[in-house]
Amino acid sequence: MAVCTNSEQLADLIVKAQDQQANTPLLVALDGRSGAGKTSLAAQLASSLAAHMPVEVFHLEDTYQGWGGLAPAVEQWRRISQEIMSGQDAGCWHGWDWQSNQPTGPHPFTAGARGGVLLVEGVGALCGSYHLGIWVELSDSERKRRALARDGETYRPYWDMWAAQEDAIITANAKVYATAAHLYQTP
Repeated sequence: MAVCTNSEQLADLIVKAQDQQANTPLLVALDGRSGAGKTSLAAQLASSLAAHMPVEVFHLEDTYQGWGGLAPAVEQWRRISQEIMSGQDAGCWHGWDWQSNQPTGPHPFTAGARGGVLLVEGVGALCGSYHLGIWVELSDSERKRRALARDGETYRPYWDMWAAQEDAIITANAKVYATAAHLYQTP
């Protein structure tokens, strides 16, 4: 597994990989546990890559079905990513309104920069199909500190519940996670 510690290394890697793509977008999966820095890394990469090619970011967080809905979102992502990789219309996805605690959708999947890059970030991204897989890593204590600083006290009661779902997804998909080609260690 190649280790990267700055987003510019990853951006260069993505540019080289995208040169090999034809009609479908280069699908880059950014996965890691809550608070590891996936969303920030996706934003940094999108900014760097925009000078070279079309870039879109899809946040799996938008598909999580509430605090207990990680597994259904991962299954939904598996279907969508397979359709994208095969060049098909990816259909629709269902989301969650975190303010009202209600499902949303169906939403048409419109992301997918032809001739460019689709960055998909979120817990479970590596469980779907992708061209380039990146595991984003940070110590448990720093992840928790960052996640609670980001989401405030609304996340605190759900931290352990969410971590248990992450554990279940990672354990059930151990072979998938073992094959991620790149490790990004959040500074």
